[in-house]
Amino acid sequence: MQQKELASLLGVSPAIVSRHAKRGMPTDTLERAQKWRKRHLEPGRVKGNRYENKHDSEPTPTPAVLPSALDVEMEAAGDLIDDALARGNQYGAAIRTCRLRNLLRQATNDASPRFTVRTWVALLDYFLHPAADIRLARNMGKLVTPCEFGSLVSPDAPWPAHVVLFDARDFDDDAINGYPEYPGDPDWVEAMAEDRLENAKLPCSRVFGCQGYPMPDQRILMTGGRS
Repeated sequence: MQQKELASLLGVSPAIVSRHAKRGMPTDTLERAQKWRKRHLEPGRVKGNRYENKHDSEPTPTPAVLPSALDVEMEAAGDLIDDALARGNQYGAAIRTCRLRNLLRQATNDASPRFTVRTWVALLDYFLHPAADIRLARNMGKLVTPCEFGSLVSPDAPWPAHVVLFDARDFDDDAINGYPEYPGDPDWVEAMAEDRLENAKLPCSRVFGCQGYPMPDQRILMTGGRS
């Protein structure tokens, strides 16, 4: 199976498939690739907050948990992104998306913030396949958890909530810096060329709404225009 075809079936960009393949992900079948992703992207095996699995000897009633200050701040930030996107304010949305990622990095791996589909797509724009159906979803304003978003992205093989959160956090800042290059790797070069070709066909970002101009470069937003 070609990596481009596998990327489309997984709902991720070809560059992501190439990157994971270098880490050992099988690319011959969809089923083997999905098993590898589930095994190697478990909460305890990804960067970020350490996953802890505690089992009590006897189950105890779980009291109602009030939203933490971080939960409230994250969801408020998500609302601001959604509002900016709905109004076509790509510049404001880009800045707020970077800030929300920083908040998500402080959250635990079992966090379950509720953002609109539009906001989740903005967070995962760098990761999603250019032709992913979720980019054109009709219910972009619906509030969903990471688990629910994973089911919307891939109904046949839902993404686990912790995978959605991990990719939304973007610890390596790939959304800003781009994916690291692998000199001499024809597969990576071909995958990136295909990505650029697909994106070049779009009049502007389908994530941030078509207003006649493209999404501003987040590198510029983060550096203030400094090189």
